[in-house]
Amino acid sequence: MKVLLIKAPYMDVYGPIKLAAGNYFLLGLGYIASYLRKYGHEVFMLDPEAERLGFEEYELRIRDIKPDLVGISATTPDFDSALKIAELVRSKTDAFVLLGGIHASSLPEYIITKYNETFDAVCIGEGEETTLEICKFINGEIKSLSEIKGISFNDNGKIVKTEPRPFMQDLDSLPFPARDLINMDLYQPHAFNTRKGRTATLITSRGCPFRCTFCASKLTLGGKFRARGAENVVAEIERLVKDHGVNHILIQDDTFTYDLDRAREVCRRIIKKKLNIEWFCFSQVTKVDDELLGLMKRAGCYSIGYGIESVDKDVLKLLRKPINAEISEKAIKLAKKHKIKTQAFFIFGNNGDTKETIKETIDFACRTSPTLAFFNKLVAYPGTEIFTKRFGTDYENIEWKNFVPMGVGATVSDSNTLTKEELHCLAYKANLRFYARPSQWWEIIKSIKSLHELKAYSKAGIGLLLQMIEWHKKKK
Repeated sequence: MKVLLIKAPYMDVYGPIKLAAGNYFLLGLGYIASYLRKYGHEVFMLDPEAERLGFEEYELRIRDIKPDLVGISATTPDFDSALKIAELVRSKTDAFVLLGGIHASSLPEYIITKYNETFDAVCIGEGEETTLEICKFINGEIKSLSEIKGISFNDNGKIVKTEPRPFMQDLDSLPFPARDLINMDLYQPHAFNTRKGRTATLITSRGCPFRCTFCASKLTLGGKFRARGAENVVAEIERLVKDHGVNHILIQDDTFTYDLDRAREVCRRIIKKKLNIEWFCFSQVTKVDDELLGLMKRAGCYSIGYGIESVDKDVLKLLRKPINAEISEKAIKLAKKHKIKTQAFFIFGNNGDTKETIKETIDFACRTSPTLAFFNKLVAYPGTEIFTKRFGTDYENIEWKNFVPMGVGATVSDSNTLTKEELHCLAYKANLRFYARPSQWWEIIKSIKSLHELKAYSKAGIGLLLQMIEWHKKKK
């Protein structure tokens, strides 16, 4: 059976800051592709954004492939482009059209109700086993869609949501993502994670046990931490280095260091095998210690991302974020001790945020001086507690393109005390205060190790400057 997997492209929503934006191989589709291949299916992958394909070009590709099944993965801001792709597939092929990804998992019944002529089914949660069973339905091995767990579909006017599919427990049994289906050189990391050489993404675990009110990852990956073994992780890294010429890896786990012992073992194995790689990961400030960060540095970790969000204890409590300012400051200092770049992520517009709490957070960023600070405006994504609180079940007048990652464009916040204009102004002031300091410039310059990095940082800096000019105009 021919299966075509498509990553829906972002619309042009970033504005000038897109100069710093990267694009990444979608590991979710890569895993589905390799899983289907394992069972004998012929799989194709299409990434219109990375391949710089116009609408007519990927129309030709779809017609040439003549797929039996088309799986489209979409986040909330690119759902409109997913719709266009699905409508194109509908008009040019007889393929079964399956929608997956975080947006589908967040609003399955709404999507299949409103767009039942566009999508045959919506996948809820992980996609490997579900997509395989859809293939079995198409070829007649499974007689009814109702037998397939983890989907929603329209059955002659009746909206059906089947039994939830259990999350996969043995992640080591999955074949590595099918990276050969796309030219990996098409993908470029975010400017601030640029390194010289070839970059690849990697996921070493699924599921996050934290319950942050602004996050919906539990819908696709579950609320329980499920980890690959250290041996399996390092085997994939070794393959990336030897077979794909990769020397830079972005670990995309929600919290790579959630299990400190496992993270240590991954680092020890990288060191033992003398794999010459550099890598970035996300962590939670409560999930690092001196020993681990020392091992991470020796194993090639050059940068770590901390989701700090706020330093106001009441705001953090409302976010269900089990941290405080002291813990966050310690985590930044420990990373600096081991000469690991720190990227601190903050959110403005949370429930409980005021001008005073945001000023406190900006003061913290300036005092602790992480290498980079990202001052984002809250986006209340579907599937999160704050989305339900804000919109309930009335989705008709929502423009999904406004739900932009990191709140770069339109903001859909949870603040009862701050207007959209005030949040724009506060983000402008935060960037101005943080990046206009000579000491911060020196912190950034010290972290740059190559001309390649310098060019990327310069490009990102221009993007940030242009974005701030736009914000300044809006203030007037």
